[in-house]
Amino acid sequence: MDEVAETLQLITLLLVGVGAFLWWRAMQARSHRLQLQMTPNYPLGMLAEAEELPAKAEVLAEAAAGPEGLLTSPYSQTECVWFRVEVVHHHYSDESGDRLELSPVFDLHSHQPFTLTDVTGSALCRPHWIEVEHADLVHDRFEAGAVPPTDALSPPHLDSGEAGAGTASTKVAGPAALTPGCTFREWVVHPGERVFLRAFPHRGDDGGVVLMGGEEEPITLSTHTEQELIRADRSKEVVGFTALPVALVLLVFALLLG
Repeated sequence: MDEVAETLQLITLLLVGVGAFLWWRAMQARSHRLQLQMTPNYPLGMLAEAEELPAKAEVLAEAAAGPEGLLTSPYSQTECVWFRVEVVHHHYSDESGDRLELSPVFDLHSHQPFTLTDVTGSALCRPHWIEVEHADLVHDRFEAGAVPPTDALSPPHLDSGEAGAGTASTKVAGPAALTPGCTFREWVVHPGERVFLRAFPHRGDDGGVVLMGGEEEPITLSTHTEQELIRADRSKEVVGFTALPVALVLLVFALLLG
């Protein structure tokens, strides 16, 4: 009986740990949801005509090429308005020599401005500081034996036919093939894609609206709508705020059995 009680206690302690993580995630989701709900939504035309721009604004618009035209992502050669590149090195531990470790090498994104348009007008988005959610993963490939590049925007040689495919390319067996090498991933925002954005509006030199972010509070951009984001946050809140109390109750019962 003692062994059974100890096993139950260990299981419930594990559940409490999981519940605590879900509680923390729920708190993050709640904060994110409240930010969404407290920030006013504006048509781009209304922002353009405003005598005084709001401190913060949310817009729903289509992404389009900026003043420098469309970008081409370095790995999949996909035309886009924004891209992010991630390179992770899979290598043996320097200490043990027989355990594979994953070390991030690059996590970069494009900074070129792009245009946002809706039926009422347009604005420029400068993504110097930006967090993009639900961007399209267009390249995901593990290269066995690859050495981390010195420049993430100059990818290693790709097999013929892969570049420009425009779809996720995968070559992974198990968890990164359990082999030294590098994983190369790439996400993009496509031209014409409808995006939700929360940012700080400013006036450009030409008087037009420029949407920007800062280091402490970057732009939030998502390919999901505000309603979809709020629903996702509420789901996390329900799970997190329920899981931890239930786990704690189970722990009390397990301790009483002991």
